[in-house]
Amino acid sequence: MKQLILFLLLAVFAFSCDFDDYPEPVSGNQKWVIAGYQEGGVSSPSYISIRDSAYVYSLSSDGTFRKSIGKQSISGTYEERFEDGLRKFIFQYESANTQLIHSCSTDQEQYFLNSKGQLTGTWDACDGAKLYFDKQ
Repeated sequence: MKQLILFLLLAVFAFSCDFDDYPEPVSGNQKWVIAGYQEGGVSSPSYISIRDSAYVYSLSSDGTFRKSIGKQSISGTYEERFEDGLRKFIFQYESANTQLIHSCSTDQEQYFLNSKGQLTGTWDACDGAKLYFDKQ
């Protein structure tokens, strides 16, 4: 009988925790490399694969990141969120270098994880290319 009471007491404590009160922690170091894209402004865009690219997002566990396209790079901070049933990444840039920022905004990019686990851009909302990145 004592074991049953102890088990029930432990079960109550275990199920009473509400983990939604705590923000999702920023994951460890991550590297995302472009895998492909769909052209923007096209009615039925096809997916174009990219196999060898120097287009990379390097995310650090301290909430900073570096975006590199060839020899050019830009950095800033990022935040991971879980919204509308999606895991989202918000990249905030230290400087507004519009050649390297692929977004409808000049200082921020928004990405989400699609059903294939790819980091997926939202630049297509303003007729830019929809970019897809694979985690390395």
